[in-house]
Amino acid sequence: MRKFRFILVFVLCTLSLGTFAQDYIRLGERTIMGTARYIGMSGAMSAIGGDPSAAHDNIAGLGLYRRAEGIISLDVTHGSSRTAISIPHASFVLSLPSFQPGSKVKFNNIFFSYRRLHVYNLSVLGNGANAPSLGALVNRESIAWDIPFCKERTNDAYSLDLVESGAVNEFDFGWAMNISDQWYVGLGVNIQSYRMSSNATYNETFGSMYNRNKTTLLHTGTSVSMSAGMIYRPAEWMRLGLGIETPSLGSLSTYTTGTFTAKTDSVRNSYAKDLVMRDGNFHMPLHTSTSAAFQIGAYGMVALQYDFYYQNSADPIHSLRAGIEVIPVMGMYINAGYACESPFKRNKKVVPMDPTFDRQDTYFTRPNITHYGSFAIGYRGPNVIVQAAYQYRWNRQDLYAHENIVNPFDAQTITHRVVLTVGWHQ
Repeated sequence: MRKFRFILVFVLCTLSLGTFAQDYIRLGERTIMGTARYIGMSGAMSAIGGDPSAAHDNIAGLGLYRRAEGIISLDVTHGSSRTAISIPHASFVLSLPSFQPGSKVKFNNIFFSYRRLHVYNLSVLGNGANAPSLGALVNRESIAWDIPFCKERTNDAYSLDLVESGAVNEFDFGWAMNISDQWYVGLGVNIQSYRMSSNATYNETFGSMYNRNKTTLLHTGTSVSMSAGMIYRPAEWMRLGLGIETPSLGSLSTYTTGTFTAKTDSVRNSYAKDLVMRDGNFHMPLHTSTSAAFQIGAYGMVALQYDFYYQNSADPIHSLRAGIEVIPVMGMYINAGYACESPFKRNKKVVPMDPTFDRQDTYFTRPNITHYGSFAIGYRGPNVIVQAAYQYRWNRQDLYAHENIVNPFDAQTITHRVVLTVGWHQ
């Protein structure tokens, strides 16, 4: 009981750490990515296992392996008028059978995996008119930027040009065992790497006068988390899964700079000093996954999954996933899936505009719901694995140029993803 209390206190203390809410909200975003089969099921594989991407949601899924396997995926993504090619996943599984007669432990399996958790690929150019000005906000909050600006309450027109890039990557080490082909349990260690950069230009005009705010933002960091899970087979046709990943602990560096230009009686520039902040208590969300899978004889499987992400700086994420796998002939499978995810969201201010505010990146986003639809086809032969999948992802975000803006830009993103996975097992 004392040990349980210690673990509970540790988790709660971890959840209480934080820096700017907006930074954590963006860095905590996740996308359903991985092998083609996993994408085809829209990630609803926590109770199914036997796939390296499924093991990321529930490490116990590693226990269903009975052979060594190496696998790699190629990802081609088109979104925001840009196309990106990457390798979002690579893994190796070593399966070790138990040689002890009468032992309930059938297999002990270990694996190493690289995976991409999220990609930042946003490009937005928005325009508006007659909105409260950035100059009025700076004046109202008495922010000591020491720069000239127009203090008019409203502008004639305004625009925001924002480009984001970067990714969140993870390296996983895991172990799982098969107990009597009924219980599967596992433990893992996960190392995350973060890099997100953005360049933004905000313009607002007042007749012949204007304000222009150009900013650069860069986040880099690393963190570590632990994962645990189990899968239980109460009957041959049913599997129940539960996975948990602790909040990650690490370090985050944030670099910002900017140039503010104002035309009043003349054009004058003012350069913001370079600002580097380091957060030694950086953390990412707590993640839990519960699921159930139902086998339909030798013809396939249906799976349902609920994922929960908790982060103290925003409302939690709720993710509902459903997938189906059909086996028309031995060795071949067809997958289809759908997922719906709520966003990390915060009703309060996410940019702390006050007299001590020394960052010039005033824009922020409020993400909305995300939908996924997917399809995959694959072949699993005696030694070769070949899979292909297509994913449609729809996401909308409210983008605010600064805190005074009432009507945000509608940053709607539609992403088309094609994934090819190839592997070998023996």
